[in-house]
Amino acid sequence: MQIFQCGHCEHVILFENVRCERCKNEVAFEPKLLRFITVTEHNGNLIEINKPHGYTWKYCKNKQQQACNWLVDSDSASGLCISCELNRYIPNIGTIENLDGWRSLQFAKHRLVYSLLKHQLPVDRKQAPQDSGISFDFINTKQVVPRDAHTMTGHSGGKITITMNEANSVQREQARVDMHEHYRTLLGHLRHEVGHYYWDLLIRDNPSWLERYRAEFGDERQDYSQALQRHYDNGPVADWNLHYVTEYASSHPWEDWAETWSHYLHLTDIMETAAALRVSVNPDYADKNQGLAMTADIDPYGQVDFDLFLSKALAVIFAANCLNRSMGQPDLYPFVLMPRVKEKLRFIHELLKQRI
Repeated sequence: MQIFQCGHCEHVILFENVRCERCKNEVAFEPKLLRFITVTEHNGNLIEINKPHGYTWKYCKNKQQQACNWLVDSDSASGLCISCELNRYIPNIGTIENLDGWRSLQFAKHRLVYSLLKHQLPVDRKQAPQDSGISFDFINTKQVVPRDAHTMTGHSGGKITITMNEANSVQREQARVDMHEHYRTLLGHLRHEVGHYYWDLLIRDNPSWLERYRAEFGDERQDYSQALQRHYDNGPVADWNLHYVTEYASSHPWEDWAETWSHYLHLTDIMETAAALRVSVNPDYADKNQGLAMTADIDPYGQVDFDLFLSKALAVIFAANCLNRSMGQPDLYPFVLMPRVKEKLRFIHELLKQRI
């Protein structure tokens, strides 16, 4: 993630900020420009500060619930930003628990949509069941569930469901332990589920990429339900860690794709943040331990060489994991990327870069 600046005083602006902490001017994210705008009110609309004759906006309607800090065009009919327009169902936010959970989901989804826009991927709202596009259902299974919604976290034809128990940190951690996972976050869920959607969009109907996909990930035509049941009954395949980024990735080629996709987005975001902070890692022993020295001087969203991108990302991760351990915290990135996994990440890298 970039580190942004206030347009008035150049103070640091973080992605969830709504106000500059130094000059106290209001700030909001402009998704078309992919930057923060320092705004002021002018003739009933918002303008960039000190630019009275420039472009005009208004806040996304969900700012009223402190659930969005993005801008929309001043003539927007829906009043919702490109991220919030993707919401199909949200929980009853009349309770503090639901409101707090929904806000957490919103902030994670905004980070997801930011990265999709940076990758120049289509982010279109699904308006009807037969339409292409994405929609999000944030479902509280303890309340009345809409008839056309699902009650389990997952993806179906562009409809992404996240249950509200995932927004509860205690329940999410218990699920992580029960599922023997190293990592479980709202952002990780969103990145994984949206990966299924982009498989449909980028791979399914593209013969050349589909053939390459099957060579890397396997044949997705094997029975999905049976594969998942076998995974839950018997556990991951033997030596899964040599071929897959997670245990769950070994259950079916679709899940391998979605897990690897989410990890590619993890690595990209880590590297953009490192570059924004101008991180440099050069321990004394780097000359005798290949891959530990790096300078974050690349744009991971640009036409960067994959091997360069990955080597720098892994060096940053090594440093961050060491820092986390010094605080008694789990590793930031608790995964080991074996050669087969790296080749799958390379596949996704090449797929996305050919779209630029």
